[in-house]
Amino acid sequence: MVEHQEQEVTKMDIQNFSKLGINKIQSSSVLDNGDFTNMKNITEELQRSFEVQQMWRTETEIRYSVLTDDKFPTPASKYWQSIREQMVFYTNLIQTSFEYKKSQVELELLKLKLEEKPKGRKEELEQELIKIEVDQLEFALMNKRLEAHDRVREILIWETVKDECKKLQDFDINDVNAHQKESYRLRWESEKEIAEKINDPAMFRNSNASLNTLLKDVKQLGV
Repeated sequence: MVEHQEQEVTKMDIQNFSKLGINKIQSSSVLDNGDFTNMKNITEELQRSFEVQQMWRTETEIRYSVLTDDKFPTPASKYWQSIREQMVFYTNLIQTSFEYKKSQVELELLKLKLEEKPKGRKEELEQELIKIEVDQLEFALMNKRLEAHDRVREILIWETVKDECKKLQDFDINDVNAHQKESYRLRWESEKEIAEKINDPAMFRNSNASLNTLLKDVKQLGV
């Protein structure tokens, strides 16, 4: 039964999302005629917006907002940050798959309840509530599919960035600690310069303290 439900949900084309939404809004009578007409007039644009909406970060944001040279000054540091970001999205994708499967089962159970013949007005109203829950779950499943698709998109961008970093620098891709002394040294030196230029005593003090501690250990311990 669950497999059948999965096939049924898959048939629900995301391209019909806006049209389905307008129909549900109309059936609820939540809008007056004027508001509904205005919404209906932009149905196609709402559909386009739904399909192209930004859920997660764009490649531009990844490269120039997340992996900035001040925080990640070396290809190695960018590589390891990419791993952190990629694993967060992969873990969330797995969680989304669990939620999707759970919602499919819940949807199947609700539809089984609709097969029961109501015995009175109370049962009829209860079935009306179940129909609403079915509609909500079907829309939620479409959103989950779109969400999962966009998570894959970002995961693949991080993979591309990782490959680029490996081509730019020879570093240990299995030990995150191996690159950090050099990466942090460059980062704190850069932060000190910026702090001096913008006259930020707190930033200067923090970066200088971290840098001096690192350099002291390098000099004394040869690490």
